[in-house]
Amino acid sequence: MSKAKALLFIPLSFLFFLALFPIQSNPLNEPVAAQSTCTPPLFQGYPSSCANINLRWLNRDPISLIDRYEIYRGGAKVGQVPGSAISFSEPVGCGFGATYTIKQVMKSGATCQVVTTGNPPHTKPCDLCTGGGSLVNMVNSASFNSPVASNSIATIFAAQGQSLTSATASANSLPLPTNLAGTQVLVNNTPAELFYVSPGQINFLMPQVNAGAVGVLILGSNGERTEGSALTGPNPAVFTATANGNGVAAAQVTADGRSYQRIYDNNRIAVPVSVTVGGLPNYLVLYGTGLRDQPAMEVRIGGQLCQVTYSGAHPNLPGVDQLNVRLPESLRGVGTVAIVVSAAGFVSNFAQINIGN
Repeated sequence: MSKAKALLFIPLSFLFFLALFPIQSNPLNEPVAAQSTCTPPLFQGYPSSCANINLRWLNRDPISLIDRYEIYRGGAKVGQVPGSAISFSEPVGCGFGATYTIKQVMKSGATCQVVTTGNPPHTKPCDLCTGGGSLVNMVNSASFNSPVASNSIATIFAAQGQSLTSATASANSLPLPTNLAGTQVLVNNTPAELFYVSPGQINFLMPQVNAGAVGVLILGSNGERTEGSALTGPNPAVFTATANGNGVAAAQVTADGRSYQRIYDNNRIAVPVSVTVGGLPNYLVLYGTGLRDQPAMEVRIGGQLCQVTYSGAHPNLPGVDQLNVRLPESLRGVGTVAIVVSAAGFVSNFAQINIGN
């Protein structure tokens, strides 16, 4: 399939709405027959503050067959979580750097594991602090978690009692401005292009930066000045219809690249879609941010690896990326299942799709 048509009718204001609600993880896995094998999970880990590490992973075996995860640091067991878990956190201090092992234990007794090093920006909280100053609450605008990838859409939230700017304004044309209603965001002294500014929230396009800590400076319209550091690095994310990083994907399906069907209704509830239309295979068109220029792109739907026929930047919406995914016949009738995108081992938020007959 050639490059599918983009959602040209999505207004830029849609992107501003995406960052208004918190994210909740809700992975769905369908039960399957018992198995005695074990597939190592995909791992990613990031500092969650200057003193805390947050390990995240994506199971590639059904949750129903996983008993638990055992977490080892430097060879010593430091924690255990149930098979339904996808994360583990612990306070380790700013100067910390070590190797973690995430051991997956199946109900059958089979085990497998994944090992990560302390290379930044993975498991060294001190890397988050090297920009100096306080921490800025900056997240990916699709998933509402950190870090933020270069050339992706980012959101900064004001701290309690803080005002980022006195103005409220949206960009209404392209190219995006770097000064919107007297408000500016500088990342490592580079002016960022702005989608939306308000006292409590700013949405902007992250400039090209190296992974690690960056310095962030927000200059408000009435002399406000907010300065600190934030973490950047690979973090693929998929937009959802509920605009909170959870629930049904903000996506469409098409069989011919001309006629499109939304996969959710006006209440943002998933509606059943078919894997074929008129004898032609149906393609899921996903929209996200932080997906471009990432190697080893994978999309799993209901745990099944699906063919990605196109991956790249949206031709009209800055910071938005597009994935075209063929829906295989093997997914027919599975119902509501998870869509998970991974790129070079980095895992997206979990979106959903309802696949009927």
